Amino acid sequence: MKKNLHQLYLTLADYLGPQNWWPADSVTEMLCGMILVQNTNWNSAARSLENLRQVTAFDASVIRRLPSEQLEHLIRPSGFYHAKVKYLKNILTMYQDHFQELSRLQTPALRHELLKIPGIGAETADVLLLYLFDRSAFVADAYARKLFRKLTGQNFTYEQLKLKVELQSDFSPIEAQEFHALIDEYGKLKDDPLNLAERFRFEL
Repeated sequence: MKKNLHQLYLTLADYLGPQNWWPADSVTEMLCGMILVQNTNWNSAARSLENLRQVTAFDASVIRRLPSEQLEHLIRPSGFYHAKVKYLKNILTMYQDHFQELSRLQTPALRHELLKIPGIGAETADVLLLYLFDRSAFVADAYARKLFRKLTGQNFTYEQLKLKVELQSDFSPIEAQEFHALIDEYGKLKDDPLNLAERFRFEL
Protein backbone atom coordinates (compact mmCIF):
# COMPACT_ATOMS: atom_id res chain seq x y z
CA MET A 1 0.00 0.00 0.00
CA LYS A 2 2.82 2.39 0.89
CA LYS A 3 4.40 1.64 -2.49
CA ASN A 4 1.12 2.36 -4.29
CA LEU A 5 0.68 5.71 -2.56
CA HIS A 6 4.23 6.69 -3.44
CA GLN A 7 3.74 5.63 -7.06
CA LEU A 8 0.52 7.65 -7.20
CA TYR A 9 2.40 10.66 -5.87
CA LEU A 10 5.18 10.25 -8.45
CA THR A 11 2.70 9.78 -11.28
CA LEU A 12 0.84 12.99 -10.40
CA ALA A 13 4.09 14.87 -9.88
CA ASP A 14 5.43 13.78 -13.26
CA TYR A 15 2.22 14.87 -14.99
CA LEU A 16 1.56 18.15 -13.20
CA GLY A 17 5.03 19.25 -12.11
CA PRO A 18 5.99 21.02 -8.85
CA GLN A 19 3.10 22.82 -7.16
CA ASN A 20 4.87 24.69 -4.35
CA TRP A 21 1.65 25.36 -2.46
CA TRP A 22 0.13 27.18 -0.51
CA PRO A 23 -0.44 29.96 -3.10
CA ALA A 24 0.47 33.07 -1.05
CA ASP A 25 3.27 35.60 -0.68
CA SER A 26 3.15 35.77 3.13
CA VAL A 27 2.01 33.76 6.12
CA THR A 28 -0.82 36.19 6.79
CA GLU A 29 -2.09 35.90 3.21
CA MET A 30 -1.88 32.11 3.49
CA LEU A 31 -3.88 32.05 6.72
CA CYS A 32 -6.51 34.41 5.35
CA GLY A 33 -6.83 32.21 2.27
CA MET A 34 -7.39 29.13 4.41
CA ILE A 35 -10.40 30.77 6.04
CA LEU A 36 -11.81 32.57 3.02
CA VAL A 37 -11.80 29.48 0.78
CA GLN A 38 -14.03 27.60 3.22
CA ASN A 39 -17.42 26.73 1.64
CA THR A 40 -16.60 28.54 -1.61
CA ASN A 41 -14.28 28.30 -4.62
CA TRP A 42 -10.80 29.75 -4.90
CA ASN A 43 -11.85 32.46 -7.38
CA SER A 44 -14.28 33.92 -4.85
CA ALA A 45 -11.70 33.70 -2.07
CA ALA A 46 -9.14 35.40 -4.33
CA ARG A 47 -11.39 38.43 -4.77
CA SER A 48 -11.64 38.81 -1.01
CA LEU A 49 -7.89 38.36 -0.67
CA GLU A 50 -7.26 41.12 -3.18
CA ASN A 51 -9.53 43.45 -1.21
CA LEU A 52 -7.57 42.65 1.94
CA ARG A 53 -4.28 43.18 0.14
CA GLN A 54 -5.27 46.66 -1.03
CA VAL A 55 -6.47 47.83 2.38
CA THR A 56 -4.18 46.01 4.83
CA ALA A 57 -1.16 44.82 2.81
CA PHE A 58 -1.74 41.60 4.75
CA ASP A 59 -0.52 43.09 8.01
CA ALA A 60 -2.04 40.73 10.58
CA SER A 61 -2.24 43.40 13.27
CA VAL A 62 -4.07 45.76 10.92
CA ILE A 63 -6.57 43.05 9.98
CA ARG A 64 -7.20 42.22 13.63
CA ARG A 65 -7.87 45.89 14.43
CA LEU A 66 -10.26 46.52 11.55
CA PRO A 67 -13.90 47.08 12.59
CA SER A 68 -15.95 44.00 11.83
CA GLU A 69 -18.24 45.92 9.47
CA GLN A 70 -15.30 47.05 7.34
CA LEU A 71 -13.77 43.59 7.31
CA GLU A 72 -17.11 42.06 6.33
CA HIS A 73 -17.30 44.42 3.35
CA LEU A 74 -13.79 43.45 2.22
CA ILE A 75 -14.37 39.70 2.36
CA ARG A 76 -17.96 39.68 1.11
CA PRO A 77 -17.05 37.97 -2.23
CA SER A 78 -16.12 34.76 -0.43
CA GLY A 79 -19.50 34.47 1.29
CA PHE A 80 -20.38 33.65 4.92
CA TYR A 81 -18.66 36.93 5.77
CA HIS A 82 -20.25 37.40 9.21
CA ALA A 83 -18.71 34.15 10.46
CA LYS A 84 -15.48 34.47 8.49
CA VAL A 85 -14.67 37.83 10.09
CA LYS A 86 -14.53 36.08 13.46
CA TYR A 87 -12.63 33.13 12.05
CA LEU A 88 -10.05 35.39 10.40
CA LYS A 89 -9.34 37.16 13.66
CA ASN A 90 -9.20 33.83 15.50
CA ILE A 91 -6.63 32.30 13.14
CA LEU A 92 -4.48 35.44 13.10
CA THR A 93 -4.61 35.64 16.91
CA MET A 94 -3.49 32.02 17.06
CA TYR A 95 -0.56 32.80 14.78
CA GLN A 96 0.54 36.03 16.42
CA ASP A 97 0.01 35.10 20.06
CA HIS A 98 0.33 31.30 20.31
CA PHE A 99 2.39 29.99 17.38
CA GLN A 100 5.57 29.31 19.37
CA GLU A 101 3.87 27.37 22.15
CA LEU A 102 1.75 25.39 19.69
CA SER A 103 4.82 24.56 17.61
CA ARG A 104 6.31 22.66 20.54
CA LEU A 105 3.40 20.19 20.65
CA GLN A 106 3.44 16.76 19.08
CA THR A 107 1.26 16.59 15.97
CA PRO A 108 -1.79 14.82 17.51
CA ALA A 109 -1.87 17.28 20.43
CA LEU A 110 -1.34 20.20 18.08
CA ARG A 111 -4.26 19.13 15.89
CA HIS A 112 -6.42 18.76 18.98
CA GLU A 113 -5.61 22.32 20.03
CA LEU A 114 -6.24 23.72 16.54
CA LEU A 115 -9.65 22.07 16.44
CA LYS A 116 -10.63 24.00 19.58
CA ILE A 117 -10.36 27.30 17.69
CA PRO A 118 -13.74 28.45 16.30
CA GLY A 119 -13.60 28.43 12.52
CA ILE A 120 -10.98 25.69 12.27
CA GLY A 121 -12.50 22.36 11.34
CA ALA A 122 -10.77 19.13 10.43
CA GLU A 123 -9.75 20.18 6.91
CA THR A 124 -8.42 23.59 7.92
CA ALA A 125 -6.59 22.06 10.88
CA ASP A 126 -4.80 19.63 8.58
CA VAL A 127 -3.97 22.37 6.09
CA LEU A 128 -2.47 24.34 8.99
CA LEU A 129 -0.47 21.31 10.08
CA LEU A 130 0.90 20.99 6.56
CA TYR A 131 1.64 24.55 5.54
CA LEU A 132 2.05 26.53 8.75
CA PHE A 133 3.57 23.97 11.11
CA ASP A 134 5.33 21.83 8.46
CA ARG A 135 3.94 18.54 9.73
CA SER A 136 3.31 15.51 7.56
CA ALA A 137 -0.50 15.38 7.42
CA PHE A 138 -3.02 14.21 4.84
CA VAL A 139 -5.86 16.54 3.86
CA ALA A 140 -8.81 14.30 3.00
CA ASP A 141 -10.73 17.07 1.26
CA ALA A 142 -13.44 16.60 -1.36
CA TYR A 143 -10.90 16.15 -4.17
CA ALA A 144 -9.05 13.46 -2.19
CA ARG A 145 -12.21 11.60 -1.24
CA LYS A 146 -13.38 11.64 -4.86
CA LEU A 147 -10.03 10.33 -6.10
CA PHE A 148 -9.74 7.55 -3.55
CA ARG A 149 -13.34 6.55 -4.14
CA LYS A 150 -12.34 5.94 -7.78
CA LEU A 151 -9.17 4.07 -6.83
CA THR A 152 -10.67 1.84 -4.15
CA GLY A 153 -14.39 1.65 -4.89
CA GLN A 154 -14.96 2.65 -1.26
CA ASN A 155 -16.63 5.69 0.28
CA PHE A 156 -14.71 7.29 3.13
CA THR A 157 -15.53 9.97 5.65
CA TYR A 158 -12.95 12.70 6.09
CA GLU A 159 -11.42 11.14 9.20
CA GLN A 160 -11.47 7.60 7.80
CA LEU A 161 -9.50 8.53 4.69
CA LYS A 162 -7.09 10.77 6.59
CA LEU A 163 -6.20 8.05 9.08
CA LYS A 164 -5.90 5.27 6.48
CA VAL A 165 -3.55 7.28 4.25
CA GLU A 166 -1.44 8.55 7.13
CA LEU A 167 -1.08 5.07 8.63
CA GLN A 168 0.06 3.63 5.30
CA SER A 169 2.37 6.39 4.05
CA ASP A 170 5.69 7.89 5.07
CA PHE A 171 5.69 11.21 3.23
CA SER A 172 7.97 13.97 4.44
CA PRO A 173 6.24 17.30 5.19
CA ILE A 174 7.27 18.67 1.79
CA GLU A 175 6.04 15.54 0.01
CA ALA A 176 2.78 15.69 1.96
CA GLN A 177 2.33 19.32 0.90
CA GLU A 178 2.94 18.40 -2.72
CA PHE A 179 0.65 15.35 -2.51
CA HIS A 180 -2.22 17.50 -1.28
CA ALA A 181 -1.62 20.13 -3.95
CA LEU A 182 -1.28 17.53 -6.71
CA ILE A 183 -4.50 15.79 -5.75
CA ASP A 184 -6.41 19.07 -5.72
CA GLU A 185 -4.98 20.27 -9.03
CA TYR A 186 -5.62 16.91 -10.67
CA GLY A 187 -9.16 16.93 -9.29
CA LYS A 188 -9.85 20.20 -11.11
CA LEU A 189 -9.07 18.60 -14.47
CA LYS A 190 -11.80 17.21 -16.66
CA ASP A 191 -12.38 13.49 -16.25
CA ASP A 192 -9.30 11.37 -15.45
CA PRO A 193 -6.64 12.13 -18.11
CA LEU A 194 -4.10 9.74 -16.58
CA ASN A 195 -6.65 6.96 -16.22
CA LEU A 196 -5.68 6.63 -12.56
CA ALA A 197 -8.77 4.60 -11.79
CA GLU A 198 -7.40 1.79 -13.93
CA ARG A 199 -3.71 2.13 -13.05
CA PHE A 200 -4.08 2.27 -9.26
CA ARG A 201 -6.70 -0.18 -8.07
CA PHE A 202 -5.92 -0.88 -4.42
CA GLU A 203 -7.50 -1.18 -1.01
CA LEU A 204 -7.01 1.05 1.98
